[in-house]
Amino acid sequence: MRLFSIIFLLFFISCLSVEASFPVILGYQHSPLGVPYQAPPLDLPRAIYDTGNITFVEHHEPTPWLGMELSYQNIKPLFDELNTTDQPLVSRGEAHITVISPPEYVQLATADLTIEDIDITARKHSIQSSHFNVVCLGKVDVMRDQLQHVVYQVIVDSPDLIRLREKIFRLYYDRGGNAALFDPHNYKPHITIGFTITDLHIEQGVSKGYNVCHRAIRVR
Repeated sequence: MRLFSIIFLLFFISCLSVEASFPVILGYQHSPLGVPYQAPPLDLPRAIYDTGNITFVEHHEPTPWLGMELSYQNIKPLFDELNTTDQPLVSRGEAHITVISPPEYVQLATADLTIEDIDITARKHSIQSSHFNVVCLGKVDVMRDQLQHVVYQVIVDSPDLIRLREKIFRLYYDRGGNAALFDPHNYKPHITIGFTITDLHIEQGVSKGYNVCHRAIRVR
């Protein structure tokens, strides 16, 4: 009897471990912060991770920024599913993960760090081969100027992109930049899918991290 109890306990623990790894499959419908998901999970093709052969694009105008390019054809099905007649969305028709935002670049430039310097660093560290993991579908739903703004994005994690930001931080610091004014770890990577009016960013008080997880995403 005791042996049976031990075997059952080990089986139960293994089930918990699997559930932690595959929460959607086993019906655990909560975000990483424990907030219940608001709708059924969405599917995303595994090809979203195939970025090594996508050409790196430089962004120099009007305010420079750094991004990792993705294939929009893998994001478009999500846009099509979320785009409804009741709540039509606008799409940019492309997909990327911002690594250095325009406001961050403005700060980096105070240390005479040019966008060319940043692009060279990105290429040196193979930005297009950076690994990332899909976390969830994020939904921002806020009032701004008496208008209801909705923005959808794929929330991701990427230690590789954080390491790239750390490399850029060290360049900034070595050139006399104020370390208190640029934190490489203050970073919420995501892939914008679409929005009702305009995209919103941290400058508008909007944080796009685990806090906005709205639905699970199955990558397969």
